[in-house]
Amino acid sequence: MPPHSTIALAAAASVIALALATRTRAVQRFDDAIELVAGAWRRRVGVWRAARVGTLPGEPYLHPAIGAASAALLLATRRAPALAVLASLAAASVGAILAHHAVKLFYRRPRPAVALARGKTEPAFPSGHTTDATAVLVTGACLLARAGLVPAGVAAIVATVLAIVTGVSRVLLGWHWPTDVLGGWLAGIGVAACATGLYETLLHAS
Repeated sequence: MPPHSTIALAAAASVIALALATRTRAVQRFDDAIELVAGAWRRRVGVWRAARVGTLPGEPYLHPAIGAASAALLLATRRAPALAVLASLAAASVGAILAHHAVKLFYRRPRPAVALARGKTEPAFPSGHTTDATAVLVTGACLLARAGLVPAGVAAIVATVLAIVTGVSRVLLGWHWPTDVLGGWLAGIGVAACATGLYETLLHAS
């Protein structure tokens, strides 16, 4: 089995296992404990403002823009076929949206009290912002490194840091439980594996 497929299947299985785990008292107690700490930090204006910035990579208008920027750089330098670049980055963005909404169709986990008080009733697991940002950031990093435009280590660090910041910000803002964010990271990695696998397939076919 190709490594991309292995990673994607492992990520999907992990998301399902984590979703089931979040229904247990032990995991919910863990989430409650972290939410209690996050609530204390949330009252600090500086932390709140930083979290508002940190969540941006997962916004519906920004994660496609990140993918578009990566595609523009790759196309401008002509380091990769246009079809492979555009298809894989589009798959990362659209695939992430479809992935987290698909899970939410079957598992309607309630949001933390803060989010519910703000009228956010969409299911919590997995975090959509985290899924979207992770999928696009990881896919973009892989493609840029694959094309030799960015050192692999640098690309991995930047993508990892931004994905982590996005996820942590969702907890600090009160929109998600910590395990929702973990599920978003796993789902995003799975989607990125599929997207980069598509890139490799189209690259070899061109």
